[in-house]
Amino acid sequence: MATQSKHVKSSFLPTLIVNGLIFGLVVVFLLGGAYMGYVLYYTVKSAVVRANLPGLNTANLSLPQVVAALPLTGNSDNVAVQLPAVDPAADQNQPTSASGATLPNYEKKERINILLLGVDRRPDEVYSRTDTMILVTIDPNTKTAGMLSIPRDLWVSIPGFQEDRINKAHFLGEQYKYPGGGPALSMRTVQYNLGVPVHYYAKIDFRGFEKIIDTLGGIDLYVPQTIDDPKFPDNNYGYDPFYIEEGYQHLDGHDAMRYARTRHTPGSDFSRAKRQQQVLLAIRDKALQLGMITKIPELWATMSDTVETDLQLVDILELAQLAADLDTENIR
Repeated sequence: MATQSKHVKSSFLPTLIVNGLIFGLVVVFLLGGAYMGYVLYYTVKSAVVRANLPGLNTANLSLPQVVAALPLTGNSDNVAVQLPAVDPAADQNQPTSASGATLPNYEKKERINILLLGVDRRPDEVYSRTDTMILVTIDPNTKTAGMLSIPRDLWVSIPGFQEDRINKAHFLGEQYKYPGGGPALSMRTVQYNLGVPVHYYAKIDFRGFEKIIDTLGGIDLYVPQTIDDPKFPDNNYGYDPFYIEEGYQHLDGHDAMRYARTRHTPGSDFSRAKRQQQVLLAIRDKALQLGMITKIPELWATMSDTVETDLQLVDILELAQLAADLDTENIR
């Protein structure tokens, strides 16, 4: 893979690495896989060296902290309130995330929390809500990780606004030009309501989600029960009926997306969250197959316009290095 990466123009490397690699990194690192962890680490490291990129100063990468109410105009549905203050116990000399949380110190092996956001924007929509929110936590000391799927209809306090469904935080952040946009307000909302720091985010739209799976040649998983959803929504406010039978199935990107998103099953959001995590694990399993390693450059290019993240090159290098030590059995 290192040989193939020599053909990538150095001027494109920052975009390919920061945007394209992040999803593969999230899947492989957060969901396990020692061999691919090493491959990712050394590939990115060598690519950065060849690109001769200037050093990054993490202290200057964070977005400005917001501690005052946002002005609202012409919308009585949202009442501005004082934003929660940043933890006074935090070291104000340390770099902070868009949520105001002090960024983890890799040398001290501090816990890292990353918010994964899945958005579904229709062609006529300017702003979008999140359809999927998963908070991933990694403990470098114990070499364990966990995933928490957050129900999109969870009723919470949105900092700077009144109470609403948690999936509206992204919409409001985009609409009212919150510093850092929808992802930053989503991070702050999760942090404020769950009481845990949120350090980074990675956002992907569903077109990109489908493209990743199709590039991998589809995924294989076991469907525990037949699903018949005649009213699965399409992108034009109509229906895209979805039916899948119980048993082992091979899914392309479109069917995997519908399988992960359908709500037409017993258990509603809980069942949906379980299926979303199942799909992530299936992507991991496919990506870890030896034959998939050669597709990494193609995945980079595929994801360059569909993934957004505040993880920087230095963060990705550190996380990729930690990936080699993460045991799949320690994912919760």
